[in-house]
Amino acid sequence: MDNYIISTKNLSKKYGLKTVVDNLNLNIPKGEIYGLLGPNGAGKSTVILLLLGLTEPSSGELSVLGYSPTREPLKIKRLTGYRLS
Repeated sequence: MDNYIISTKNLSKKYGLKTVVDNLNLNIPKGEIYGLLGPNGAGKSTVILLLLGLTEPSSGELSVLGYSPTREPLKIKRLTGYRLS
């Protein structure tokens, strides 16, 4: 997973019985630009929350800039320029 800026492997997030992200496998190499598209309720915002370490995955692995958002959320926020409004 280290060769990518963002990498997920079988990433899932459930809220109670509802699965909002289901086995997402995504690898974004340095220099690429991706967009998250989908209808309301497709899990786009949840993926962003997972990548920033603002919520924890139910299962799977993820890495942003080589760091784990689950274990190092403050580092991820600093490196991505995340700010609270």
